[in-house]
Amino acid sequence: MRTLAARGKNLKRYSRSRKYEAQKAIVVLGLLSIVLFSVPFNTKQTEAASLNDINSQIDQVSKQLDAKRGEAQTIQNQIDIINGQTQELELEMQATQMQIDQTVAAINDLNQQIADAQNKLHKQQLILGDYLRVIYEESNVSPIEQIAGANSFSDFVDQSEYLQTMQQKVKDTLEQIKKLQDELKAKKADLDKKKAGLDDLQKQQALKKQSLDAQTALKNQLLAQANADAAGLQGKLNDLYAQKAAMSASYGEAVMTGGSSYPYGNPPPRNLIDTPDAYGYLIGECTSYVAWKRASIGRPVPRAMGNARDWASHANGGPHAGAVAVFPYIGGYGHVAYVEAVYGNGTILISEYNWVPYSYSSRVINPYNYGAVFIN
Repeated sequence: MRTLAARGKNLKRYSRSRKYEAQKAIVVLGLLSIVLFSVPFNTKQTEAASLNDINSQIDQVSKQLDAKRGEAQTIQNQIDIINGQTQELELEMQATQMQIDQTVAAINDLNQQIADAQNKLHKQQLILGDYLRVIYEESNVSPIEQIAGANSFSDFVDQSEYLQTMQQKVKDTLEQIKKLQDELKAKKADLDKKKAGLDDLQKQQALKKQSLDAQTALKNQLLAQANADAAGLQGKLNDLYAQKAAMSASYGEAVMTGGSSYPYGNPPPRNLIDTPDAYGYLIGECTSYVAWKRASIGRPVPRAMGNARDWASHANGGPHAGAVAVFPYIGGYGHVAYVEAVYGNGTILISEYNWVPYSYSSRVINPYNYGAVFIN
């Protein structure tokens, strides 16, 4: 049997041992609680950071895509201008060719007239030669012989006058033909000069056409490259939206697409996207949708509050149906949505635009995951 003193010592040792075990258990539970509770919290923080990073990338790629599309549109506009210049030039070239054809036809006609005049001149020269020969022969006959050979003196006079008159007429005809020939040659010289000018113009037009064709070919290459780059950026953007949807799903958020009464379309036509709406915001963006939604229930938000993140400065309460949920930390511009309903577990149903590119969607989210604030 052990003594009371020994038993007392044993009790003290047992008491110290139990106290140590209790302290050890507290430490283990504390560590376990850290594992159980801090890990999900850190995971949520990591997921939120990843979502924010994806949205930042989406903003960046969207800007690059818009810039690339703008570049493609600029190139297309330049191509349209060059095509217009080419069409005008082709019409000018056709007109020039028509003038050349007409000038060549006129030159050919003048050449024929000159040839005809030359033939007439030659014939008249022959006639003149005959008259000159007769006159020469007559001049070698003495006046007495000429009178003797004539039937009468009057016949002699008439014959002499006739020869002189015909000689003068032939000379006049020769002068007229020579004058006409000179005029025709002068016209031909003018037409030759005109044709030379038209030929030079045609060469210049051909060179200009070559230059325009080269510019068009280069612009078409640049346009094809810009469109290819845009397609690549669009593919990258689609991948980012897929990652974004997957990240939303990791929160237990199913992105639900569907119809909306948003007056600009779902999605809006490309030529309307990012143009001003009736509420002071850009069509197809989240801000435009929320501004329209609030106006449709008679609770309009102020006009021109800026980008979505800037709306946070107007926050004035908690989540309520009809409130604006503002997510200032989503991407570079932030994000806003319309609160459709609030549930007892703290989640909310939101409707929004441009979570899916320029389209309507809805989600059930935990606003805590996004650091959301609300405008009532």
